[in-house]
Amino acid sequence: MLSLSNIDVAATLEKFKERGVPVGFLVPTETGLKKSIMDAHEGLRRFFLKQNLHDYDKQLKGTENKKEIRTLLIHQDKVLDTKTSLYRPNSKNGDPRVWVYNLKKFASSGDLIALCVFEDSLIAINCTRTDLRTLFDESNRLFCQWFPIKSKDISEDARELLEMLSDISARQFIPTMRRGDTGVGFTLESLLGIEANSSKAPDFRGIELKTSRARKQTNKQTTVFSQVPNWSMSNLKGSKDILDKHGRFNPQKERRQLFHEISCIKPNSYGLQLALQDNNDTLAQIYVPDPLNQNKKEKDVIWMMDKLVERVEEKHKETMWIAAETKGKGASEEFWYKSVTHTTGTDSAVLPILLESGAMTVHYLIRETPTGGAKDQGYLFKLAAKHLPTLFANITHYDLYP
Repeated sequence: MLSLSNIDVAATLEKFKERGVPVGFLVPTETGLKKSIMDAHEGLRRFFLKQNLHDYDKQLKGTENKKEIRTLLIHQDKVLDTKTSLYRPNSKNGDPRVWVYNLKKFASSGDLIALCVFEDSLIAINCTRTDLRTLFDESNRLFCQWFPIKSKDISEDARELLEMLSDISARQFIPTMRRGDTGVGFTLESLLGIEANSSKAPDFRGIELKTSRARKQTNKQTTVFSQVPNWSMSNLKGSKDILDKHGRFNPQKERRQLFHEISCIKPNSYGLQLALQDNNDTLAQIYVPDPLNQNKKEKDVIWMMDKLVERVEEKHKETMWIAAETKGKGASEEFWYKSVTHTTGTDSAVLPILLESGAMTVHYLIRETPTGGAKDQGYLFKLAAKHLPTLFANITHYDLYP
């Protein structure tokens, strides 16, 4: 489990993203090191598949069908030429396994191991014990040979949009066209000639726009996508069931409601927590009635990881994340759109990592209707702005106005 890592997984992932190196992660346990075996979790399997290295779904069970891949194991300033085995045992439903030979000589329980693909080989890096800045430096000829620094191209539509945003930025502070939190996005889209709508389709010629106030960007979370649970596979069959079980009465609003953030790290004040299960194939929202008894858990709803990956890929094939400096409040608020982060492509293997590390959380926004029913405002998957680069394959930052 990546949550057992002795260093920050999300922060380490961001370093690989900044360098432009696709990566998957493993965290060996004490038992795994003794038995020379580790689970190939869903995120790692997806990474291998996307890198055209290995498809566990097509692999037959048994050691006779084991696949061995040449591996260069990096530990501090040392490089060891070894192998990694990928296989599915006859027992335990053939759950996918992975093992880097000689790993126990160079890693301890809890160390974060990065796996990168170079041609038909693996590069295994003990991130806990290796200075990644030195490893990624342009002066490191060997690493640059494996992963050259690439130039970034943008589409004509993206270039035109950047020019339009630069023109808007040159106007500096612009009065809001709508009061409240949504004013910053509504005003920009109005200036770009985009009509407000509830469609899930991208905003500008296939490019999604996400606008936020710069002063809140570092710590405030951004909604990346929304996805309802798989009700047919869940114990609770809808928002009404969730509200009935976990909602609490709000005397000011005179209604029951459930407005809460939920993460994989620990149960919130309502006893709700996320958990990656079935080798990361599913994400569950569980209920822990007694904080002192973590063994007693109730599974409320689940999401299939494939569906979550599909949703984020659909939503953010190409996105411009615009930051605006603000002044004033309410109807007198003004925006100066000053910078853009342009992202293209998503890294599907990263989603389970962000969830398990607590960098991405789920937000319930459910309230009781006057007739006693339940109304939800979406099941929102949110990510802090500082972690956004980790989710995408390519990212470029632009200052719109000097």
